[in-house]
Amino acid sequence: MRLARLTQRKEFLAAAEHGRRFRSSAFLVQVRDTAPAEERDGLRLGLTASRKTGNAVKRNRIRRRLRAAAAQALAGQTQRPCDVVIIARPEVLRAEFHALVADLSIAIDRARPHKPHADRRRPHPKRGAAPQA
Repeated sequence: MRLARLTQRKEFLAAAEHGRRFRSSAFLVQVRDTAPAEERDGLRLGLTASRKTGNAVKRNRIRRRLRAAAAQALAGQTQRPCDVVIIARPEVLRAEFHALVADLSIAIDRARPHKPHADRRRPHPKRGAAPQA
């Protein structure tokens, strides 16, 4: 069985901005439930393996492992209308395959809502300026 794929950058960004997240030791999963107005049914999968994960050979091997694990783990959920983005870490190569499948199978249900990034720094008052009254 072949899963539908995310192909455009804006689809990946939408999942990152509006999706729920599940963090594993080997990957991060972003799940974005699609609205009924989008006239699309079924699950779509997007894979990301940056150069931080290794050279081209390692990145391709990571993507092949994750694609195979996703095909097994998400086989029963292909009709669910959502976009799933998997962001790989180098640990994918060292992880047991059945552990990858197990983590991916629970990722959609256990993904938590995304908290928007707030500016965590407190503004510093200008030095040497007189306090305003």
